[in-house]
Amino acid sequence: MKDDFEKKIAVEVGAAIKAKRLDAGMSQDQLAERLGVGPEAVSRMERGVVGLTIPKLVELANVLKCSVEDFIPGASGSTQSGANEIAQLLEPLDKNNMKFVVEMVQKLSSHLGYKK
Repeated sequence: MKDDFEKKIAVEVGAAIKAKRLDAGMSQDQLAERLGVGPEAVSRMERGVVGLTIPKLVELANVLKCSVEDFIPGASGSTQSGANEIAQLLEPLDKNNMKFVVEMVQKLSSHLGYKK
């Protein structure tokens, strides 16, 4: 039986998987098919009943078009986490809008005291 810490992490990872699946507009059946597992396996992942390996988290991230870090509790707040989130927001933008956003971030960063 998992200790409380491991169980808590498994439940948090499972909740993040479910949230990303719903964001992607997928059913458990659809995700299961993409992963090559049964729908009950996806349900167990989302409920935190099973622990996931790093390769399985990478596969989930690829299928759900997110980063592995999105599944890890407490990972947000890092510079890399913020960069990944911004990259996802920039992805659908055309070149001009992307340039505009990058310039705005540069101005904001400068205003807040960042120096190169």
